[in-house]
Amino acid sequence: MNSPDHGRFCWHDLMSTDPDASLAFYGELFGWTLKSFDAAPDHGYSMLCAGEHPIGGIVPLDPEQGIPSHWMPYIAVDAIEDACTRVAELGGGVCVPPTDVGPGIFAVVNDPQGGFFSVWQSKDTSRPEPDKGTPGVFCWHECMSTDADATAAYYTDLFGWRLELQQMNVGGVDMAYRLFHLGDEHHGGALDLPAPAIEQGARTHWLCYVNVDDVDVSAERTVALGGAVLCPCTDIPDTGRFCVIQDPQGGMIALFTHAEGKA
Repeated sequence: MNSPDHGRFCWHDLMSTDPDASLAFYGELFGWTLKSFDAAPDHGYSMLCAGEHPIGGIVPLDPEQGIPSHWMPYIAVDAIEDACTRVAELGGGVCVPPTDVGPGIFAVVNDPQGGFFSVWQSKDTSRPEPDKGTPGVFCWHECMSTDADATAAYYTDLFGWRLELQQMNVGGVDMAYRLFHLGDEHHGGALDLPAPAIEQGARTHWLCYVNVDDVDVSAERTVALGGAVLCPCTDIPDTGRFCVIQDPQGGMIALFTHAEGKA
């Protein structure tokens, strides 16, 4: 039987072509602070904190590699070797094999549609999780896929998530949303990428959401700090309000404010 943490989004790394600039941007936008990570001093890795809670890290990315800055979500597993074996059996790939980094073991993998994520086996299960309604904390994860049905089937099989199909209208657009449940908790979802986005080269990817007090204010702040708003502030009926932004180095992330009484 899996532990309660198995299949839970537990960490977020920003792979950045300019870590100092990224910290300045997100520090101003969310109030995140940086803490050195003693287990990887030679790799320039630093932890991001929302208040007292470690929530992720910044990893230097060589600009000459031609890879833009991007976010990498981590999903907790009980046994990382077994998880990587299952990733491959289900048609995904293991890009970076299980690697010990002190507090735990990680591996970078991808789903059959090409969406990248990391799996993480922690050596410390005592770290408390911040409330998802806390400003500056990641609160939702959404796989934007070239084949959302196949993507949903893959992740429910891999992590044991329960799948619920919902019909939604967001910003006047009707859509089929595949909702993931971890136990009794709404945990994330999968959505088909719009055809025009695919035609323009968009690929399957995970979009991570950060809770903010006021999406509209944070969107304005994003632009003032040199970022861009890619998807305007939009209401999700009976849920909240969101927008999608891009930081000055190219990393994409979503902002979210819960509807009153929905946090």
